[in-house]
Amino acid sequence: MTPYEYRKIDVSLLDVPANRLRGIKPHRVETLSKDMAVNGQLQPIIVTEQDTGRFVLVKGLQRLEAVKANKRFEIDARVTPIAWLQAGQTRLQEIMATLNREDFTKLERAEALAELKILHEQLYPETKKGVAGGKARQGSANEIFSFAQTAAEATGLSRRSIELAVAMVNTLAIATKIRVRGTWLENDQSGLTALSKESGNLQSAALDMLLAEPAEASSVAEALLLAQGLKPADPVQKTYQSVLDKWKRFPIAHKRNFIDANEDEIVRILREKGSI
Repeated sequence: MTPYEYRKIDVSLLDVPANRLRGIKPHRVETLSKDMAVNGQLQPIIVTEQDTGRFVLVKGLQRLEAVKANKRFEIDARVTPIAWLQAGQTRLQEIMATLNREDFTKLERAEALAELKILHEQLYPETKKGVAGGKARQGSANEIFSFAQTAAEATGLSRRSIELAVAMVNTLAIATKIRVRGTWLENDQSGLTALSKESGNLQSAALDMLLAEPAEASSVAEALLLAQGLKPADPVQKTYQSVLDKWKRFPIAHKRNFIDANEDEIVRILREKGSI
């Protein structure tokens, strides 16, 4: 039996969960409403049907809002009765359905992966790290698919990237997640990772500098150093040291080529020093 059916449903019977991964995007709703006014609804929303006769949205919030903007009273939907689903499976469906969207920020994607991990292990406890390992040693792991494997297949990300994203979002302070949302930092993977490795107080102090008007630091790395009372390295000095380190490793032929390419300036500097 197919686990869903397609129907037109009354939008007044639709409930939108308060804990959705993504909120309304006004610019997206405006674009969709204009398109729907001309071409109609091309893709159904996904909902679950409750025992009360009402429906809960799983995927398609922007389409729902576009239908409302066009003053339509019905919407095409793929409907699954709630009785056909295990507890937690609706939320799992929402996350899996939206996980590979390109407009996810790095923070949103990491949050979705972290929640997916919790739900996946609740629904499939045999996939938990340790439990799966024990079953594998007993030779009964043929049907076990870990959270990381499931998420990798859904997103195209490597298992290592997924594990790092989950670790990052789980160690960011709640206050940090709230403050970076809607800023450039929300999509800065390396910056978020650097913040996650520090205490909540240090995260807060660094954000004070980064989000100040004007900003008091140009990068997360610089802000973290300043927040600890340390002086960031001079970028010119840093580049010089890098070139010097590389020079020591150059073969003699490359050193000669470098001198040939910069001979006039090298001779000028040597003359200024009185070396020639």
